[in-house]
Amino acid sequence: MRNLPGVSQKPVSISELPDYSFLRRMIIVAVTALILVLVGFSIWKSLAEYRLTITGSEQQTRGYANALKEHADRTLNEADAVLQYVIEQVEEHGGVSQQRGTNLKRLLGSHKHTSPQIASIILVNRQGLLFAHSLDTPVAQADVSDRDYFIHHRDNPVDGSPFLSKPFKSRISGKWRITLSRSILNGKGEFAGVGAVALDLDYFRRFYESLELGDNGKIVMVRKDGVLLLAVPYKESDFASDFKKSHLVRTHLPRSPKGTFHIPRGKALLESSARIVSYDSLDDFPIVAMANMDKDEVLSQWQQDTFIQAVLVALVSVALSLLALSLLRQLKRIEAAYRVQQEQQKEISQSAEAWQSTFNAVENAIWVMDINLHVLRANKATEKIFGKLRDEVIGHKCCEVAHNATLHISGCPFQKMLDTGHRASMQIVHNERWYETTVDPIRNEFGEITGAVHIVSDITDIKEAEEQALESETRMRGLLSAIPDAIFFKDAAGRWLHANNAGRELFNLQQVDYFGKTDLELAEIVPERKDALLSCRQSDQVAWEQQCPMHLEEVITGPDGRELILATSKIPLYKADSSRHGMVVLERDITEQREMEMQLRQAQKMEAIGHLAGGIAHDFNNLLTPILGYAEMVAARLQPGDPLVAKVAGISAAAHKAKDLTQQLLSFGRRQAVATKVFDLNEVIESFYIVLRRTIRESISIKLALDPAGAFVAADRSQMEQVILNLTVNAQDALSGKGIIAIETCKVFMDGENVRLHPGMTDGDYILLAFHDTGCGMNSDVLAHIFEPFFTTKAAGHGTGLGLATVYGIVKQHHGHISVTSREHEGTTFRIYLPAAAEVPLVEAQAPVLAPAKAHDEKTILVVEDNEMVRDMVREMLEGYGYQVLTAADGNRAVEVAFNNRDRIDLLVSDIVMPVMSGPELYEQLLVQIPSLRVVYISGYPMNPSIRSDTLEEEVNYLQKPFTAEALLERVRTVL
Repeated sequence: MRNLPGVSQKPVSISELPDYSFLRRMIIVAVTALILVLVGFSIWKSLAEYRLTITGSEQQTRGYANALKEHADRTLNEADAVLQYVIEQVEEHGGVSQQRGTNLKRLLGSHKHTSPQIASIILVNRQGLLFAHSLDTPVAQADVSDRDYFIHHRDNPVDGSPFLSKPFKSRISGKWRITLSRSILNGKGEFAGVGAVALDLDYFRRFYESLELGDNGKIVMVRKDGVLLLAVPYKESDFASDFKKSHLVRTHLPRSPKGTFHIPRGKALLESSARIVSYDSLDDFPIVAMANMDKDEVLSQWQQDTFIQAVLVALVSVALSLLALSLLRQLKRIEAAYRVQQEQQKEISQSAEAWQSTFNAVENAIWVMDINLHVLRANKATEKIFGKLRDEVIGHKCCEVAHNATLHISGCPFQKMLDTGHRASMQIVHNERWYETTVDPIRNEFGEITGAVHIVSDITDIKEAEEQALESETRMRGLLSAIPDAIFFKDAAGRWLHANNAGRELFNLQQVDYFGKTDLELAEIVPERKDALLSCRQSDQVAWEQQCPMHLEEVITGPDGRELILATSKIPLYKADSSRHGMVVLERDITEQREMEMQLRQAQKMEAIGHLAGGIAHDFNNLLTPILGYAEMVAARLQPGDPLVAKVAGISAAAHKAKDLTQQLLSFGRRQAVATKVFDLNEVIESFYIVLRRTIRESISIKLALDPAGAFVAADRSQMEQVILNLTVNAQDALSGKGIIAIETCKVFMDGENVRLHPGMTDGDYILLAFHDTGCGMNSDVLAHIFEPFFTTKAAGHGTGLGLATVYGIVKQHHGHISVTSREHEGTTFRIYLPAAAEVPLVEAQAPVLAPAKAHDEKTILVVEDNEMVRDMVREMLEGYGYQVLTAADGNRAVEVAFNNRDRIDLLVSDIVMPVMSGPELYEQLLVQIPSLRVVYISGYPMNPSIRSDTLEEEVNYLQKPFTAEALLERVRTVL
């Protein structure tokens, strides 16, 4: 170790060290005092310059306000003198009524040109009509009775003072003017008119614009009542300002006719900036002249100077502080040097011993080599790894020891280190174990490489662990990739570590290097998934706050724009010390599951409503049957021309309308009788097109796109026509004005996923019947109730609300499926899937013509009906046509009656649904006693499969309520 100049090698004790603390304190005090003096002087100087700047601006505005006052006084007095002279001339020559146009023109014109501030001189008669002026061009007689100056003099004719009007835009020249006016009196001292001098505001502006008030200064003249007369510079909108609310009129003018004041920022009427204002009242007129300057503009130079001064003071203060700090550090270094010197020798010797111990204790083989690859030093681990004593290694080249070679091997890390000048490494296999060789350069004081440190580490265990980890990771990645749910891992800071295929697809990360990035960073890279990523980040924070696994449902927008419902599980992971380690997130798409649950609930609701509707229709039919029957019976007894005929016909018509309504309810409840036949749905649409065209407004276009191969279904043709008509009319109601209704058919095959998404459907071919309109569309609330009976969005009195409910019932009764998609302002599409017919329609056979009924003098009919009104009505109908009738209210009573009259009963007329025993059950029991017995079933429900038999044809032995007497008798005659 070299000796420090002038310093003894004998250790110096702490007590002998010089005392530097006093010197440090003196430096700190001196620098602090100097900075305080500098800052104080700067503040004092800035405040003095501020006061000087404000005072100068106030004096400048006062001077301008006084100059404005004197100029305005002089200008207005000159104009008033001209006006008084003209009025005196008019009054001396007989007043207003005696004046002639030529003389007045000469009189007025002679004075106009002597005063440049005068734009024109006018005379107005007592009616407010301008009858004389000084303009060079002819002007039509104008009515100025609405001007404020005319109104003032008319209402105050004897007021001898002049009047200054509000600024107005001349109807003749289009320029802004103010008038100085006086009353004209006739010989009796009465009001005869007004003489006025129109003052050109441009004259004042030209004069005032020459004044130096800065870029944002302003000249203002205001009447003492707050009316703005002039502003330079000005905007026309300034004249709408009411100076009654200003600081001038409310505060300062009542105190003094002149003065100076300041207006804070945002409080001035015409400007938003702070202002310095001086005002001075005219001596002869109720006017105040004001000159104001922008305070920010006035202080701009002062602010700039103050800023520069503050920066300079700050720089000087920083420089002084840095100088003091440098001196203090230098003192500290000198003091520390004395303390360190006496310990250095001891530390050097201790370090050498510790280094040697450490060198030999390391389990890795360490060599120190020269530039020629010779080993200069080697630790004990060399013997264990290479099986050679240190003396056998030192002095030899590393390639001889490690590889039994005399030259560099391929990929030699020592050679790489020489080429690059940086650490180099390689892995080798020696004695069936893996080793990693690392070479670091040793440099001299000039930076030249003079040797190297060669370290050989046994990495066999690490290699085996890496292989096991890689194999495990490969299995795990394969497993995660095969899982359809989105799974991803994040660290404690929310950075993404891994995501399976489903996770990357969910957030559009297939082509993105997501590793190590947070949700916020990924949102910038994949902006289309920003909302989903931010939602994920927000729920992550909630899971961390709860400190336990969290399960929730989230609604996000999917990559394809669809709304997805996700069942999310977020599992926070913690280290042994309870600190955050990371998070596992699982996202399962349950959108289809929720949609299917909703469809199931909707189907169950519609099924329940259908049962309710069918039950209501059955009860209605029981009520309508006697109404129709008795109405018909009453009508048969009335003579033509009887006034009751029309009333009975009204009852019958109303009952028939109610019957139609119950038929619609039965259609929705899927209890309508179905006459199934195979036919081409295209042919029905084409043949029904004329009816649709007459029904739908001409402004609506109907377009057909029918499958050329045909659309064969097994269905009830009349009900299919009802479906087509109802959907077309519904589409028309959604269109206002022009629009398009498109009807389409095609054959589709439904299987797998499609069938799963449409409850009630099975695999197979279907005919798709689609209706699309370009109307107003529907929102989700309306869609949820669209097929419910009596639900309608139309105005009261328009429609029954059964149109779409009927369509729904018909489709379900035909084992089909109906769906609807709609968006507001984008139109609506109904899709109906009907099972495709597996056979070609057959030619219908001609129905046989029934022969007229024979005489029925001795025929006996047993009527079984639990509804008393219906039972009595049927009995009266049949007895009225000569039949003998027996009645029973239920099945047990009917069995008794039949047993007692079994030799003479020819026909059973029975309700189907009755307490105790149904109609078909009763008929089967009676056939045992009366084998030749015929039957006619009546019911409020459509024909039920449970009552079909081989003995009687369905079309013959069934009559649906409500029915007429004629229908009942025709059916009875046919059966008998």
